[in-house]
Amino acid sequence: MAPQPGDVLVSKSTATLAHDVSIVPAPADVVCPTHDTAMARAHELAKDRQVDVWLTEDHIHFMKMASYRVTPCSSPA
Repeated sequence: MAPQPGDVLVSKSTATLAHDVSIVPAPADVVCPTHDTAMARAHELAKDRQVDVWLTEDHIHFMKMASYRVTPCSSPA
C-alpha cells in the first residue's frame, strides 16, 4: 500500500529530528522539529481534508498511520 494523491505524508529525510509534512504528490510544505509535532500536524491536515496519514523514512516503504476518509453510504435498493 502507498499514499494516494491528496493524502498527508510525514517523512524523515535527514539525520536530524526534523520531519517533513506534505500533501501527496507535492513536496513538503511544513517542516516540524520532532516526529510528534509532525504527526500532530499531519492528523490535523488529514482530518480537514478527509484523507489518510502516512509515514515513511525512506520514500520506498510506507505505513498508514490513520484514515479520515469518509465512506460513502450505499443507497437502499
